[in-house]
Amino acid sequence: MLKPEKMEKIIIISLNKYRDVIVRDLHELGAMQVEDSGEKISSVFNKRYENSMYKDVYNYLQKFRGYLSMLPKREIRSRARFKGIDDLISKIESIKIENDLNEIKDNEDKLIALKRDLENNIKPLEIMHNLDYDLSIFNNDHVKSVVIEEPALPFIGDCNRCVSKIKLNNFYLIIVEKNAYDNLISRLPQNYIIMPVPEGSGKIGDVLASWKNELLNVNNKLNDLNKRLNEISDKWYETIAQISEELEIYANEYDVESELASSDSAFAITGWIPVAMEKTINEVLSRDSNNEIYIKRIETDEEPPTLLKNTKRLKIFEFFVRFYSLPREYEIDPTIIFAIVFPVFFGLMVGDAGYSLVILLISLFIIHRVDHPVQRSHIPKFLSRFVLTIMSKNSLKTLAKALIPGSIIGIIVGIIFNEFFGFTIYPRPFVANPRPFPIVYIGKLLLISGYIGLAMVIFGFILGIINNVYINKRREAVAKFGWILLALGIADIGLNLLHRISLSPDVLSSLIGYIMIVLGFILILIFEGRQSLMEIPSIISHILSYTRLVGILLATVVLALVINRVFVSTLSMPFYFIILGVIILAIGQIFNLIISVFEPGIQGARLIYVEFFSKFYFGNGKPFRPFAANRKYTEKDNER
Repeated sequence: MLKPEKMEKIIIISLNKYRDVIVRDLHELGAMQVEDSGEKISSVFNKRYENSMYKDVYNYLQKFRGYLSMLPKREIRSRARFKGIDDLISKIESIKIENDLNEIKDNEDKLIALKRDLENNIKPLEIMHNLDYDLSIFNNDHVKSVVIEEPALPFIGDCNRCVSKIKLNNFYLIIVEKNAYDNLISRLPQNYIIMPVPEGSGKIGDVLASWKNELLNVNNKLNDLNKRLNEISDKWYETIAQISEELEIYANEYDVESELASSDSAFAITGWIPVAMEKTINEVLSRDSNNEIYIKRIETDEEPPTLLKNTKRLKIFEFFVRFYSLPREYEIDPTIIFAIVFPVFFGLMVGDAGYSLVILLISLFIIHRVDHPVQRSHIPKFLSRFVLTIMSKNSLKTLAKALIPGSIIGIIVGIIFNEFFGFTIYPRPFVANPRPFPIVYIGKLLLISGYIGLAMVIFGFILGIINNVYINKRREAVAKFGWILLALGIADIGLNLLHRISLSPDVLSSLIGYIMIVLGFILILIFEGRQSLMEIPSIISHILSYTRLVGILLATVVLALVINRVFVSTLSMPFYFIILGVIILAIGQIFNLIISVFEPGIQGARLIYVEFFSKFYFGNGKPFRPFAANRKYTEKDNER
């Protein structure tokens, strides 16, 4: 867990007759990132190969993707197994729905276009329905007409070419000379309702009734088409989804085959694999090729891709490490550290059992809603759209899962601090002071946060030493030790100042501090150079940055205290002041809750990213992208 998977680059050479089965095995194992073979190998294996079924598979795949996009979705309740490409093609040819779907699609397009025209024609007539005129008088060889919103009327101006203006509730019917119509429309802003009067003949009421009846018939026909689509989907959707997935797998395999270095009799594949999978890959490929295969590790100076190996519970925190930067294959993976430290920081900064409980419930609700979406949501659309523009549903779910341990710690801290939405619930057993715990003990809490900062900075440098020793950068490792001495020395002198202890070298604690500062300074100067001395002030700032743990805690505590006191003060006032107090309490608590989510989340991540990762983390790793079959609705054919 503390390091990514160890990777190695290998080359696989085998006979062409085993090409399909070896590529399929690698695809199913999902343990190899296929790479370009390079000039040396390509000079020997200098031919390209294309599977004879590639075009057919690709065409079928495009067709079945189209089917899935047209058909209403259905739940896939089983997994299919296809016995090779011939069995798959046989299943494909048994599905004869193309003509039906094309007919439904063509009719649907025509009906939707007709429906749109009818709706556009009906809207102005509904406003004009009280006019007892023939519709033909509004559009003919001499005049054209338009219905506009009343606020748009001033944009018409004097309109010398207007024949008539008729007020219809909040709208105006404008009749204008035909050759002046386009000029009139161009003057009207597009943010107002503008409805051209449709052409037609007959009384307005009769035409309106006729078109409404026609619209009803169109909707009925669309419903019939939708019913046919649902019937087809009920029968075939699951099978089509399974076939589409299998076609996708074959298409990916054929794509890889076409890129392989080949000769008349053999082919070669090169790529990265996890060392832990080497034995499995050897066994599977040797078995399926009757041992007519050559697999060898390639010595290379290339940077290997990164594959993180963490337990399922820690996987959610990989999101935050990837967001910052992937570690390289040889360095420490900080996922487990982030998974421990971030929830603690988050819980400490929230520090209120009430807010933490709400955050926990909201997180659980988000996870449930993403896993079990509903057709109609009571959440305002503007809010859900705003959230989904910031992050995807999966990212939102990951964030919610990451906040659960932090909110649980926040509940525990809130109980210790006796903080419930800023109110105190139970009498303090140890303290008589009625003020909130963080305010009473602000000095001690700030000191504790300083110790946390010192511990995190030193821990970061220790990890930096380990990383540098591993890659044989011993000078950098010694310099990191110098930074540790410098940080400890500065902290020692700072604590002496805080506790009013003499800074004279005659005092042992001060002398130790000076010695560590001097030794650290010398080591940094020798092993990192003079330019590194510019970073000495940053050590102090990074340690002190951790006092924001208390600063953000105090901000939410004090704000909650002020809101609650305003509310309590209104309880002894007239009734309308009590209502005002309730409004202030509700709005204030919601605002403070929002702060309690965002500030601890952002600042907790920042303390890890900036003040901690900067001490040891190289990052800029390349993600491991294995050639892997993504099976949801199908199973591997073990007989193939």
